[in-house]
Amino acid sequence: MLTAYAISATGLAPISIDAPAAGTSAAWLDLFAPTAEEEHAAEAFLGALVPTREETQEIEFSSRFYVENGVVFMTASVLAGLDAGHPVLTPFTFGVGKTKIVTLRYEDMKAFRQFLAIAPKPDSGCGTPAGIFNGLLEAFIARTADVLEHIAQAVDRINSEIFTRKASERIRSKRLSILIGAIGMQGDLASKARESLSSLERLAQYAAAMLPDLKNGNNARLKLALRDVRSLEDHVNFVLNKITFLLDATLGLVANQQNQVVSVLTVASTILMPPTLIGTIYGMNFKDMPELGWGFGYPLALVIMVVSALVPFLYFKRRGWL
Repeated sequence: MLTAYAISATGLAPISIDAPAAGTSAAWLDLFAPTAEEEHAAEAFLGALVPTREETQEIEFSSRFYVENGVVFMTASVLAGLDAGHPVLTPFTFGVGKTKIVTLRYEDMKAFRQFLAIAPKPDSGCGTPAGIFNGLLEAFIARTADVLEHIAQAVDRINSEIFTRKASERIRSKRLSILIGAIGMQGDLASKARESLSSLERLAQYAAAMLPDLKNGNNARLKLALRDVRSLEDHVNFVLNKITFLLDATLGLVANQQNQVVSVLTVASTILMPPTLIGTIYGMNFKDMPELGWGFGYPLALVIMVVSALVPFLYFKRRGWL
């Protein structure tokens, strides 16, 4: 899908255009999972080749950041699919010229929709291609910050679930396995957020050096966006460390519960060992066993078995092993 926007006194405004060319009033073309014809139209509009999807997924710096015919191409990995519950990192490409800009994406992103809601306003700062670039970059950073806030809140809930329960309330192994899954999900999302922030930082650094027009406050906006990215990277590293701690703590609780079960079984087998031995001895059918003729032999054997079980039980209880 190809959408064209023109810059007006009130901000960005979508325009109806079938085949954008050099002489049109369009200043921004947005390509969303474009067809081959739409890519050719964007290339004719921009005067440079638009990278293919395979090229935008390359991780080499030279494949993601380069200049062609005066157009600065930059690709960042941006979070998408969060609302659907399937977060992914998707490439988002900018092609920024002096008077024109093209964006290329393959996933629907909430940050992009939020930018479109702000861009038509007069004070949005989207009066130039560099302003549009800064606005989109700020929207991606703000969205990532929202994701980190969501992760931090989820981690705090998990922390409360693990550590602030009453002493009488035990977390069962089944619940712990659920918590481990929740920790893993938040850890995966935080890792994707960190990777996205790293990509956005490289993009902002390259843009600061290569964009042709950073006047009218755009340079200051770009520097501020770069500082925001770095502060968010520090925060996501803190969150990841906390997630690692919670995972270790949860696995420790699982191991502790398993040790308690093994301890109970060990103590029970130790307590029952003397009575079992006595019962085994008197279960033998030898002819010359003097106790066989005793009238009180059977109750005596029962008393000995009870005493032999009670003595180790009291000993373990005194030592605090039970």
